[in-house]
This record gives sequence, C-alpha cells and structure tokens, in this order.
Amino acid sequence: MGRKRIGILLLGWAIALACMSSTAYSAGKCSPESYSRARSAMTSRLLVTGYSKAQVSFLMRNTDRMTFALRADRLNDKAKACGIDSARAYVLERLDKQLFPVGSGSSSPPDQTKLTPGFWGRKHLTVRELLFIGHFHACLGAAKEFLFRG
Repeated sequence: MGRKRIGILLLGWAIALACMSSTAYSAGKCSPESYSRARSAMTSRLLVTGYSKAQVSFLMRNTDRMTFALRADRLNDKAKACGIDSARAYVLERLDKQLFPVGSGSSSPPDQTKLTPGFWGRKHLTVRELLFIGHFHACLGAAKEFLFRG
C-alpha cells in the first residue's frame, strides 16, 4: 500500500474514533433537536462555510437517504426513549461537531477535485465534499453502534 493510502486509512480511523468517543459519551442523552431542525442548521452551516448550493444539495440528499434508512424498530433500549427523529438528528449534531472547522485534517485546497471510486454516485468530488462524506460515515457508524441494535 502506498503512503497516501495508508495516510487516508489512518485519517479515516482517527475520524471514526473521535466520533465514536463523543457519541459514546453522550449516547444516553436525547437530541433536543428534530431532524428537520438539525438538517436546516447543517445546510446553513455548509453554505456559510463555502459549500456551493449544488454541493449542499448533493450532500444533504445523500445524508437524508442514509439517515432515513435508520429504522425505529432497530433502536436499542436507551435510544427508544428518545425516538427515531432524535436519533437521526443526533447523527447531524455529531457531524457538526466533527466537521467544523471545514478543512481540518486536509492540506489540500477545499475546492480541489479528486477522482474517487464513485462515492455517493460521483467519481469527481471536491476535498470539502470528501471531508463531509468521511465525517458523515464515521458519525453514522458510531450512531449505529451506540443507538441501534445489530
């Protein structure tokens, strides 16, 4: 494996561990936000920090698709008291804490385009889109581990 691939792999693990530890710490707390409010806040935050409307639309559409795949009947006992809307909002709240400031963890310009294997249906993504996607998957995975069964 090349140095670049090992670096990307290590960065991914670091992001996942950071998100998991913060999720584990507050897994017993319900999100005070609804998913629609958390989504609106994330959308605004992305626009303010330099993401284009097209990028935000693409990222949030895929975020919705994956977040709404989380099912209420799979919530663990602690998360059942909060409900599925709270669990979905929690993913976006963790993402907000992990993602910003935008660009952390990358020395590449945020709008530099990278060729990918086709993450989220696109082969050409900007660095800022890749950062969002990486952080989102880390937080989604942590939420699945701590808020959902099997």
